[in-house]
Amino acid sequence: MKFKFRNVMMSAAILLICVICFAMFYGKLNVTPDQIWNKIATGHDQTLDAVIDLRMPRIIVALCAGASLSVAGAYLQAVLKNPLADASIIGVSSGALVMKTLVMLFIPTWFFYIPLISFIGGILPFLLLLFLQARYRLNPVRMILVGVSMYAMLNGLLEYLTANPAVRLPSGLAFKVWKDSGQISMTTLIGLLIAVLFISQANMLAFDECQAHNIGFNIQRYRMIIGIIAVFLASSSVAVAGPMAFVGLIVPHIARRLVGSNYQKVIPCCVLFGAIAVLAADTIGRSATQHEIPAHIITVIIGGPFLIYLICKGAYRSESRQSGL
Repeated sequence: MKFKFRNVMMSAAILLICVICFAMFYGKLNVTPDQIWNKIATGHDQTLDAVIDLRMPRIIVALCAGASLSVAGAYLQAVLKNPLADASIIGVSSGALVMKTLVMLFIPTWFFYIPLISFIGGILPFLLLLFLQARYRLNPVRMILVGVSMYAMLNGLLEYLTANPAVRLPSGLAFKVWKDSGQISMTTLIGLLIAVLFISQANMLAFDECQAHNIGFNIQRYRMIIGIIAVFLASSSVAVAGPMAFVGLIVPHIARRLVGSNYQKVIPCCVLFGAIAVLAADTIGRSATQHEIPAHIITVIIGGPFLIYLICKGAYRSESRQSGL
C-alpha cells in the first residue's frame, strides 16, 4: 500500500523526534522535568550534564549509523539488482572491520585514517562479487550465496584477529564519546551528500544493458560509482558503530512498500527510517532489561525472520511463474 510521500516524511520526522527525546531522557537514569528546568534556568545541572555527555554521542552515532546503512542497503540492492543485498550479508561490513583490526594491530598510529582504511576493506569483497557476477553470470540467489561465503571467511579471520586482547572492536553503541560522534557525523554527511547526487542514476540501474545502451546510459560505470558510494557509507559506519546486521536489508523494503520504488522518495525515507530503527533498537536494548542488550543483537533478532520471509516469498513467486499461475 502506497502513501503520499509528504505524509510519510512528516510522520517519520515526528516519530524520529519522539524517539530522540525518549532516548535522551529515559534509561537506567531518568531525567526529570525539574532537572531540565534547572538546566534552562541556571545553565547547568550536574546530573543532566552527565547524562548528556553519556547519551548524546551514543544517539548521534545511532542516528548516523542507521541512516548510512539504510541508504547503503538501498543502493546495493539497486547495483546488484538483488532485493536481498545488504552490506552485512555480502561481506562489506566484515571486510571493513578486518582492515580496521589490522591497522589497530600493526599500524596503530594510523588511527585517524581508519574510516578510509575501513572503506578499502569493504570495497574489496564488493569488487570481487561484481567480478564473479560478471564472469559467471551469477543469478541473484547464487550471488547472495557467494556474498555469504565471503562474509563467513572474513568473519572467521576477524574472530582470529580479535582474539588478541590488545584489539577492541566496537560492539554495540555503548561507551561512545564525542570523538566517535564527530567522526561518523562527518563521513555520514559526506556520503549522503554524494549519494543524493546520484539518485536519478540509481533509478536507471533497473534497466538491462541493452535498454541502457539504447538511451546512452553507461550502466556499468554508474553501477560502480553508486556501489562505491554504498560501500563508503556502510564501511565508515561499521568502523565506528560496529556491525549492525540487516538494517540495510529491512529499511529499504519498508520504504518501497510505503512510497514506491522511485529512489528520489526511497532515499530520504531510508535516512529517516534507518535512524529511527537503530536508535529505537539501542534505546530498547539499554532500557528494557537490567542487563544491556546491544543494538546489533536486536536488529539480528528482527532481521533474521525478515530475511527468511523475503527468501520464501521470492521462491514462491518463482514457483508460481514456472507453474504458469
